Amino acid sequence: MTNLARWVFNLLFTLIPVILLGVFFVSISVFLRDLNEYRNRQTQAAEARLEALQLRAIGNVNAQTLEQTRKILTQRLQNIGVRGFRIEVQDSRVTVRLPELEAAQRNRVNALLTQRGNLALQLVKTSASNRSIGQLQLTDLEPPLLTNRDLDRVQASQGESGRPALTLRLNREGAAKFARLTAANVGRRVAIVVDGRILIAPTIRGPITGGMVSIQGFSSQQVVERLADLLQTEPLPLRLELVKP
Repeated sequence: MTNLARWVFNLLFTLIPVILLGVFFVSISVFLRDLNEYRNRQTQAAEARLEALQLRAIGNVNAQTLEQTRKILTQRLQNIGVRGFRIEVQDSRVTVRLPELEAAQRNRVNALLTQRGNLALQLVKTSASNRSIGQLQLTDLEPPLLTNRDLDRVQASQGESGRPALTLRLNREGAAKFARLTAANVGRRVAIVVDGRILIAPTIRGPITGGMVSIQGFSSQQVVERLADLLQTEPLPLRLELVKP
């Protein structure tokens, strides 16, 4: 082999791997670019399928309360198994972008978005002890003795009779307060109030200790489940009102 032929051979031997490597990196670059464009198209298509709910914040609206509201709503939707949603806050507006949901799940979501979730357990005044739930007013109740701050966990369950029940697990302070409350007020009624609405007012049958409270008397299992959904998180710091199209 002549020197020229040997030189050409060595040059090709050196250049071919470099060329192949360059082709490989170009191919990878093109593949990643196409993959990124595909993902962007998929994301845009998915977002186009999301339904946007507009809510107006009412109350002490500022950046802190809006961010707290966003976090609470996110936790509420995650707790009931909703996935693929987005929550955006701006000024006094909250936009919730939701995937397609079945009617029952949609109603469940709407309730969680528009209810604050303030819980209060309040003794019924002795002067109103014989009034029905429909007749009771907030003015018939004594100041709150237990609130959301006393809760550790809430869940829907069934009572001993098989009827729907809301089970409250109280924290240490709440359990102590409720034990004193029930021991000192056997025979009196205690109202369960959520967002200013009196739901039921059962009679205290005896001291309740241990921090587990099973409340019965609700109209249906669905009502109990909705309450459990709502009370699993802290209350919203402001009220949200659905803006109609």
